[in-house]
Amino acid sequence: MLHQRAYRENSKLVHFFSLEFGRIDGVVRGGQVPLYQPVLLYASGKSALKSFSKIEWVGPPKNLQGSALFAGFYANELLVRLAPLEEAIPNTFGAYSQLLDELQNLPVPDTSNLVLMTALRRFESVLLAELGYAINFAQDFLGIAIQPQQLYRFTPNEGFSPNNSGELGEYILAMANPEFAFSQQVLPAEVIAMLSRIYRKALAILLNDKPLKSRELWIAQQSGS
Repeated sequence: MLHQRAYRENSKLVHFFSLEFGRIDGVVRGGQVPLYQPVLLYASGKSALKSFSKIEWVGPPKNLQGSALFAGFYANELLVRLAPLEEAIPNTFGAYSQLLDELQNLPVPDTSNLVLMTALRRFESVLLAELGYAINFAQDFLGIAIQPQQLYRFTPNEGFSPNNSGELGEYILAMANPEFAFSQQVLPAEVIAMLSRIYRKALAILLNDKPLKSRELWIAQQSGS
């Protein structure tokens, strides 16, 4: 379960994410389903808004605490806003499941948030690729190989172009390995910072530049910690 809110009388509007059908929106009557709770359910109705019933919990929900909880909010909000309705995106489903596992099992302490931030960047990379917006970290927008000591500007839907300021080619090339999305590798802080800037730009286009509430909560949480 990604998100729920009050709908009518004793019912809630709920967003689920499934392997077979992607994001599914519908109405649940009665009780409440915890976030990150795997379920089996029955969905009926021909409209985009289904009626959910016969909901069965499958095991315990993921127990996310502190920064991990806000990271989970962020991933859920991305899926609610960007995942196509009733269209399977299996790679993203797998990446989301991996993300929740990683968030639940963060090392203590993860004072620099490197493990958490790497997990989020990994999830974002898979989501962007499956939505058709994969980023080429090996070549610039003209198809010329990225040079380690050159600086590049990133433009969404175009790619990298040589520039007098911007992202260092060495860090860009660090992401050219396609195995990153499926690895447990923890990225250096400089590469994470670069990816955060790049993915924020790429996602902003898809989000129509509308801010994410979860990001605002994250910033507030980090400021108060």
